[in-house]
Amino acid sequence: MSSCLRGFFVVCVSCVVSFQAFAGGAAAIPASDFARPAQITLPSLSPDGQYIAASVRDKVDADDGSKYTVGVFHVPDMKPVGRMMLQPSTIPLQIIWTSNTRLIILTAKEVGWLEGPAKIADLISVNTDGSNQHSMFGWGTRNGRGLPFGRGGFSGLPPTPNGHFYWTSSTNNDNISAKGTASVIRIHGPSDMVSDVFDVDSETGDAKLIGTFSNPGMQFVIHDDTARIAYGVDDHDHRMVFIRDNADQPWRQIDGTSAVPLRISEDGTHAYWLYGPNGAPDALAYANLDLSNLKILASDNFGGIGAQDVSWTPYPQKPFAATVETGRPKTIYVDDDNWATIHKALSEQYPDYAIKFAGMSGDGTRVLVYAYSDKDPGFYALFTLTPVSLTPLFRVLPWIDPHQMASRQPIRFKTRDGLDLDGYLTMPAKGKNLPLVILPHGGPIDIRDKWNYDAWPQFLGNLGYAVLQVNYRGSAGRGKGFRLAGYRQFGTGIQQDLIDAVHWAVDQGYADKNRVCTFGASFGGYSALMLPIRSPGTFKCAIDYAGVSDFTIIRDDPEQQHSDYAHNVFNEQIGLDDQTIKAISPLYHLDDFNVPVLIVHGEKDPRVPVKNAEVLRDALEKSGKPYEWLVKPKELHGFYSEADNTDFLQQMQAFLAKYLGN
Repeated sequence: MSSCLRGFFVVCVSCVVSFQAFAGGAAAIPASDFARPAQITLPSLSPDGQYIAASVRDKVDADDGSKYTVGVFHVPDMKPVGRMMLQPSTIPLQIIWTSNTRLIILTAKEVGWLEGPAKIADLISVNTDGSNQHSMFGWGTRNGRGLPFGRGGFSGLPPTPNGHFYWTSSTNNDNISAKGTASVIRIHGPSDMVSDVFDVDSETGDAKLIGTFSNPGMQFVIHDDTARIAYGVDDHDHRMVFIRDNADQPWRQIDGTSAVPLRISEDGTHAYWLYGPNGAPDALAYANLDLSNLKILASDNFGGIGAQDVSWTPYPQKPFAATVETGRPKTIYVDDDNWATIHKALSEQYPDYAIKFAGMSGDGTRVLVYAYSDKDPGFYALFTLTPVSLTPLFRVLPWIDPHQMASRQPIRFKTRDGLDLDGYLTMPAKGKNLPLVILPHGGPIDIRDKWNYDAWPQFLGNLGYAVLQVNYRGSAGRGKGFRLAGYRQFGTGIQQDLIDAVHWAVDQGYADKNRVCTFGASFGGYSALMLPIRSPGTFKCAIDYAGVSDFTIIRDDPEQQHSDYAHNVFNEQIGLDDQTIKAISPLYHLDDFNVPVLIVHGEKDPRVPVKNAEVLRDALEKSGKPYEWLVKPKELHGFYSEADNTDFLQQMQAFLAKYLGN
């Protein structure tokens, strides 16, 4: 990097710092500030770097559902130039530029904040000024323009923007009249289901079939408009990879149980992979298409690299960095090109922040920069090389003052059976021997807590509580071996990891052993019920938010067990027989549950039916055990309404004050 460019970074610090700053005071922060959702999300930079398209949240209402607009803004002045309204309760899932004037928008239906959006509801193409809008694909409808009815998903873009995109769809054989050559290999799924990938014109809707595979649920890596790699998982969640040299050849399987393909090299002879042999954390690797001559580009002994953690150059799209998310994010540079140099310089100038490139123009001269920290939800800025400049665009949550937030310290400790775990401890500015809330994440498999702004720990930290979060066995980011260590351990090993974490916090002097509460949502809500059962006397109270009280309800729900894959995964992760399920279901162990509990649920929850809360309440009433009740009639798996979220936080505040005395 030139001395002029390095000097620019030093001078430019003040402009972004002033962009972040508030006139912060010492007054208590109202619960509503932690319940307010971001207004602008999912910014996507146009190929020429002149515009961003983003999701704009216009209204959040439990009665009518959320209302969103996709807006297009000129950058860096953020002048609006186009907009498109979405249907109520329809959420933008991805916003993708297919050219400088055309967008595709993947939308999804709300199923609750904890679960995230449900299946793709529609695929919409539209000009940046809002004109020439078409519905190109709809799940549950037959209104697609050239695409078959079935489940579908975005599969990438051509290397040079030309108005086209790639789309993968799992369909019945009779939905496509003509198919290319396909090997008849059936791994899982109904015999009449196949995976197809199309080259789609976002303007006309014309779809050209460029690859097919005789199993549903497969993904494809495309090179020169041909599907060269097909990959997915079988009914038992085991990875599988198939390759071919050209469209006329049949697929052949390779030993890909330790690999996930990312992209194919410009000349078509090599690919970039995530590679984790023998259950190790995934590394970034470069190898032939058959995985021979493999070279590790970036790796870490403790944490793995995910597909979203790899940063790419413009065409020919080579990786220049990879990030390991365990602890505080750590960037590993695999090249010393301009983009690596820019990223390093930004990271050096903002040492308290993690830096991500959220988008890049086709020529690499304009970069959408996202900077965030444990105290700051983050801000977006536009970096330009010609001329060299860094211009703030918007803050994610402008009402949150980072100076008033608590530090989120990465931790590591060893469990009683010798397993190394990581997590985070959110501590108020002053004090030790504090009342502690342990907050297990949901999932539990392949989900993890990360170093970022997290509203619930910050809300509790603002009230004077220490908050402990643990990436227990089964969590994401540590490799397949660590993930499998969580199977059949929902009510045993995972809960013991959390109990060991509490003892660690007490032994370190952070927590008062006589003032500990457990609070979690989804699987975390289940853990909030199980922990007092597994460790009597350790906890003074529990907060169960959308948690499972009886796994037989989930096992017997046809919406949950909708496929062989879902059935098999449930069996492998939990078990299917009554004895196994009841042994880990809190409802059948309430004789050992002797703490007051706040039960929180959405009445329309499709993921963890509200019956879980109702049978728990009834059993507690019958046995005369204390509980408090907060069920919202129109909420789903986690509350979307700002008013409902504020109500929950206020009730949690009162509940904790009553039982932890803070």
